[in-house]
Amino acid sequence: MHKKLLLLVLLAVIASPADAQIRKHSRKRSTNAGTLFFYWGYNRTAYTPSTIRFIGSDYDFKLEGVRATDRQPKGINLYLNPVNMTIPQYNFRIGYYFTEKWALSVGVDHFNYVMRHDKEVTLDGHFDMTADSIWDGNYNQEPVLVDPNHFHYEHSGALNYLRIELMRSFDLVELGDRRQFAITGNVGLNIGPMLTTTNFLFSNEQTNRSTALSGYGIGANASARFEFFKHVFIQAEGGLAFAHLPGVKTRANDRNQRAKQAFGLASANVSLGLMFYIKSKNGCDSCPHW
Repeated sequence: MHKKLLLLVLLAVIASPADAQIRKHSRKRSTNAGTLFFYWGYNRTAYTPSTIRFIGSDYDFKLEGVRATDRQPKGINLYLNPVNMTIPQYNFRIGYYFTEKWALSVGVDHFNYVMRHDKEVTLDGHFDMTADSIWDGNYNQEPVLVDPNHFHYEHSGALNYLRIELMRSFDLVELGDRRQFAITGNVGLNIGPMLTTTNFLFSNEQTNRSTALSGYGIGANASARFEFFKHVFIQAEGGLAFAHLPGVKTRANDRNQRAKQAFGLASANVSLGLMFYIKSKNGCDSCPHW
């Protein structure tokens, strides 16, 4: 009798740590290793002033202090209709937690960069007589107000940041016996090429949708992820980035005509996403307690 009682006590002592470990990992978390996620959302973006150099066979000039805005179109159909949802400024990301709390993601941030004409800029450079009927000769740091009917520059077909990001996550809030609601904080560093599709008006010639891999971007961001029932989330994200574009193609059929610029940007977006648990900690979401 005493031997049986001693054996039961010994089994209970051995089983207690294992049972605690099962309870510890009995709930899936979005920050567990093996979690796959993706999201889609829309953004607004602000840009720093930029110096843009324009180069051609018969001109070479700079516009200093160029300001730009984003362009987020209106109309609910653009955002809800799958056929049109890539027209507005959007963010898409797919990622995977390769360890606890650390994830790697790839995706695209689609921005629009539209030159403003309501502020003076500084013109510096030269134009041959055949280059342009209005700007002709040499200019040395001369302030000008650019007429949009004479000159315009924008990346509105695309200013796409094709980025790869390393992200660190933090579990902030967890509610419900089965994690029905949670808040996760995320910070990340990203880098990747910049794809531009440029519209350019100059010298009485309008070029639309001249596309090139124009340079690269590097940035950082932070977000708060509001998770519902372990599989759906809404995310609010803000980020800063630097874009270096030394190879903007301004004329689709003329490699000699190009632009160079660099600028900073700040963006904010709201996204809707999904999570899938490819590799769970213990193979179940709610394990029995023996």
